[in-house]
Amino acid sequence: MRVNIYSQDLTDEIEVIKKESNTGVTYDAVRLILHSSSMLHHPPKDDDRSAITFWLPKSQQRRKQLAQTLEKLAQAVRNASYSYLPPKEISK
Repeated sequence: MRVNIYSQDLTDEIEVIKKESNTGVTYDAVRLILHSSSMLHHPPKDDDRSAITFWLPKSQQRRKQLAQTLEKLAQAVRNASYSYLPPKEISK
């Protein structure tokens, strides 16, 4: 599966989630909230905004691996070139 998220949709809002299933098992997640028009969400409790949710593994080792992967992603973002920007005009 590939998920494409465009920079215009990114926000700095995150949520930490803890949900208990009907079997009594508790699941943890972290969620990155994406930009969404307020026109889509009328009632205050209607929080069906677009988001990316990472359901966390139970194992501390796998959580550590996930955190390391996300840290590598953050480093790649910091080091990415700005080659997509238009070149500056040369003043005469």
